Amino acid sequence: MPNNLTKKEKKNLKIAETSLTKFSVFRVYANVLTRPSTIPTAYNFLYSVIKNYLVTQFFQKWGIFNIPIVHVDHPLDKKIPFTPDKVDIYLDFVDFFLRPLSMMIKKFGGHQCTKYCNQWFSALQKTYSEAGKMYKHTLSTMERPKYKDSFSFKIIHALDPHLLCVPSLHIAIVVLCYTFFRKTFKELNISEQEASKRNMELYNEAVEIAESVLYVKQHSVNCVPAALYMITKLFPELFTPNDAINFINDMFLTATTINQDDIKDIKEHIAFFYERFLLEGSSSDDWREPIIRWITNYEVDINSKQLTEE
Repeated sequence: MPNNLTKKEKKNLKIAETSLTKFSVFRVYANVLTRPSTIPTAYNFLYSVIKNYLVTQFFQKWGIFNIPIVHVDHPLDKKIPFTPDKVDIYLDFVDFFLRPLSMMIKKFGGHQCTKYCNQWFSALQKTYSEAGKMYKHTLSTMERPKYKDSFSFKIIHALDPHLLCVPSLHIAIVVLCYTFFRKTFKELNISEQEASKRNMELYNEAVEIAESVLYVKQHSVNCVPAALYMITKLFPELFTPNDAINFINDMFLTATTINQDDIKDIKEHIAFFYERFLLEGSSSDDWREPIIRWITNYEVDINSKQLTEE
């Protein structure tokens, strides 16, 4: 580090050289949940998570709700081996979408980041709320191994009744995250070199988390296109069809436990249904319409298959 730099310049250089994984998410909690200008937005988000994620599932499990449940498994899911070692990547989901804010607060201060904190938590709140509308229409699940050989999986099975598969919130939020902060870094005039580094970090981890939901069997390949489509419809200025196709193409590039032909089939399946939802939803006022049509027909197809087998 050059000696002629000011204290502020040295601080910014050190921050720029630090990986996003090194920034503590507790900095976000300490700032956002105690600052009067951000408390309302943060708590609206937390309320949306409780209402649309926890309450919907557990009320269904306890018999308070009676929402139809569709199994959305696909034969391609069996081509992806259950890989318990990927669970830490899967569980890094929350820290992943908070760390960019932590970096920004460290770099610019909590006051200057207020606008972006509110924008980000508003976007998260909207995502959970809109996904919740789909869940209240139709719940969805898939077969997942009864694997509880680690503390992480015990927590997953205890806190996730596994009824909110379509659309996948994991997929939806990781793609929203890297595109939201890609735009934010530009607005904050972060240097091109640092922004490029941050964008690559976020993108690579977003792809890893997206793959992990399939490896740990929390989602089916059918859950991915619905999530990508939802974010395209809700945030078209952030996440474009080109972004979606590029993201799909970049999945499983380094996979060693999946046959390359199977990877090709998986990506083609996800891309086909993403484009189908996009086309069918282009003239719809409600983004859910093509997904509702698909999941209703999917239920019919599954039931027909079961009757034939019987």
